[in-house]
Amino acid sequence: MGLFGKKKKVSGDSEIEGLIESIKVDLSNNYKDSAVVVLKRLKGIVDTKRKEGLLKDDKYFEYLDSITAFEHDIASFKRTY
Repeated sequence: MGLFGKKKKVSGDSEIEGLIESIKVDLSNNYKDSAVVVLKRLKGIVDTKRKEGLLKDDKYFEYLDSITAFEHDIASFKRTY
């Protein structure tokens, strides 16, 4: 790689990563309802891709950890207004 070469980001599924980012933004902006909807969609996509063999074990368990953390955040969510 040259001095100005781009590094390829090693990550998981871009659709799943986008949903995770969306949930983070929703929670940071106090949009609990939107976060709940996106979380349900995230769960479905992760399960579907796992059943189809499109997710490796390490990424699957990483996404499950994220889902669990989001569920905990949403359960303890308090409005600030």
